[in-house]
Amino acid sequence: MKKPKYLTARICFFMHILLTHHFTVFSQRPPTSGPNPEESNLTPFIIGGTGLVVAAGSYFYLKSRGPKVPVTDNLQDYLWRQNIMPTPDALNLMYALNPGLRGQDMMRKKKKLVDPEFPEIPEEMRKAAAAVPSPTFIMPENLKGLIDEFISSMDAFSGMTLKTINPNVPKEAFREILTNLERMLTAPERFTESRNAIKDQMMTDLITVINQTVNGAIDTQELSADKLDLLQAISADLEDLLYPDPSPPQMEVVTTKGDGNREDWGLFLASAGKNFNDKLIFNRRLVNQTSRENADLKWFALAVYKYGADGDLITKGKEVEKRYQIAYASPALKDREESFHSIQGNASYGMALLGNGKYFIKVKEGDEEVPVQNPIIHFGQAFHNPVKELHNDLTKVIIYLLE
Repeated sequence: MKKPKYLTARICFFMHILLTHHFTVFSQRPPTSGPNPEESNLTPFIIGGTGLVVAAGSYFYLKSRGPKVPVTDNLQDYLWRQNIMPTPDALNLMYALNPGLRGQDMMRKKKKLVDPEFPEIPEEMRKAAAAVPSPTFIMPENLKGLIDEFISSMDAFSGMTLKTINPNVPKEAFREILTNLERMLTAPERFTESRNAIKDQMMTDLITVINQTVNGAIDTQELSADKLDLLQAISADLEDLLYPDPSPPQMEVVTTKGDGNREDWGLFLASAGKNFNDKLIFNRRLVNQTSRENADLKWFALAVYKYGADGDLITKGKEVEKRYQIAYASPALKDREESFHSIQGNASYGMALLGNGKYFIKVKEGDEEVPVQNPIIHFGQAFHNPVKELHNDLTKVIIYLLE
C-alpha cells in the first residue's frame, strides 16, 4: 500500500530536477553561443514551451469571452439585441435557461447564452407593424367634454361641506389631489401638445373614473379612504402619461390595496402638493420639449411562457401558441373591467400598438383569468432601445403565466 506514495515522491523529485535545470538553462546564454557550444537536452524547452502555450491559450480564450460585466446589465443588452424587452419576466426566463448565472454579480460579456425558443413571428404580423400612425395635435371632442365636466365638478366640490368616513383621511388630502389633477388637465399645453389615439384612450379612461369618483362624493357628501387611494393612483398614472419619465424604470407588481388606516397623511400631502409636482412636471417637460416621445407609438408582439405539470419550461407549441387573450388598462384602473382594451390576436403572439407608458396586463383563456407574475409593464423602455436599428421592428414582450 505504501509503494505508490514512494513512487509519487520519486516523480516529484524528478520533476523538481527538470524544472531546476530548465530555469538554469534559460538564465544562461544560449547553448549555441561561444567557441564551444554545448548540446543541451530539449526537455526544458518542451516544458517551458508547453507552459507558454497554455498561458497564451488561456489569455486568448478569456479575451474571446470579453471583459467581466454586471450580469443584469449584460442580460438586458443581450435581450435588446434579440429585440426582446428586458422585463422582469424576460430576465427570469434567461436565468432559468442559464442557471449558472443565478447568484452571480459578474459574467464574461461574450459568454455564450442559451436563447429562449419562441415561435417565429408571422410575416403578416411583421407587415402590419410597418404602419404606425403619426402624432396629431387635435384633442377629441369627447375628451374636451370630460375635462369640462371635471372642472364643473371641482367647483361644486369646493363649495360643499363633506364628512370623511375615516378620521385619518382629511378633506385637505382630497383637495390637494384634485387640485393637482386640475393643474395637469388644464395646463396650457394640454390643447396644443402632440397626441395619439392610445394616449387619448388612456386619458379618457382616467378622467371618466375621476368624474365618477368626484360626483359620487358630491352625491353622498362623504369621503372615503378607498376613493382617495383611487384618485392618488390615477394622478400618478396621469403624470406618467402626460409627462413620461425620460428614463423609465421597469415596474414592480403592486398587489396591495389601500387599507384606509394611514396615520400620517402629511407625507401624502407633501407628495401631492404643488411644489413637489410642479418641479417633477417641469423637469419632465424640459426633457420632452423637443421630442415626441409622449406621442410616439410602437407595435409589440406579446408572447407567453409557463411551466408544465412536470416542471418543464414551455415557450412554444399548442400549449401557449394562439391560446391566450390579452388586454391592457391603466394600472390605477386594474379593478375595473370596462377600462381594459383587448390587443389583436391571441398569444403567442398577440399584437398591440402602445405608447410610452406603463400598463396593467390581464390574460384570459376563454372566460377564465390566468394569473400573471408581473402584470405591470412599462413599455416606455422600448422607446429607449439602445439598438436603434431595431426600433421600427416588432419588439417582443414576454409574459410569465402562473398556471
